[in-house]
Amino acid sequence: MPQDALRDIVSQAVAAGNSLLEHVYASPVWAAIQQSKRFFVLDPNNYTHLALLGIAGFFVIRIVLAVATNSGPARFSMDKVRRQAVATKRTFTPRELAEFAGQDENTPVYLAIRGVVYDVSKSRHFYGPEGPYSNFAGRDASRGLAMSTFDDSVLTDLDAPIDPLDNLEKSEQASLDEWTEFFAG
Repeated sequence: MPQDALRDIVSQAVAAGNSLLEHVYASPVWAAIQQSKRFFVLDPNNYTHLALLGIAGFFVIRIVLAVATNSGPARFSMDKVRRQAVATKRTFTPRELAEFAGQDENTPVYLAIRGVVYDVSKSRHFYGPEGPYSNFAGRDASRGLAMSTFDDSVLTDLDAPIDPLDNLEKSEQASLDEWTEFFAG
């Protein structure tokens, strides 16, 4: 199809006795190209256009590459964290559990909810020393999760008896039920 259009332009130019360049310069396509050039000329009034064009180009290339490679930017998913929590088969005292707070890269990260200890090592970035839930690592996180707080005051002392959770409000019990279900899978 483009070859046919080119043949038509050449044959029209030859029939009119004009040179090919004169015919191209007289065409509406050339006029449109000339008008569009003003958007791409580097002057202070057009830097905004160039910046927007560059940003749009970046996102187009990013989308094309993501589709072509069937990948994209890493996305955080709580489902991924949920699948990585594994209940352990061992009984811990609070002080023993505290040894598994993820301070050492080779030590697993554990946390407990309602007396069940979960290995959350695969989500070390989330529960480890630099993660947002780091204060729960190596501890019983039940009260903090129930109350939706990261305050250290909700953590039971390591030498105190395990928190019976008997004074939680109904909404806090419901929240803890959801967290228990979350970790249990």
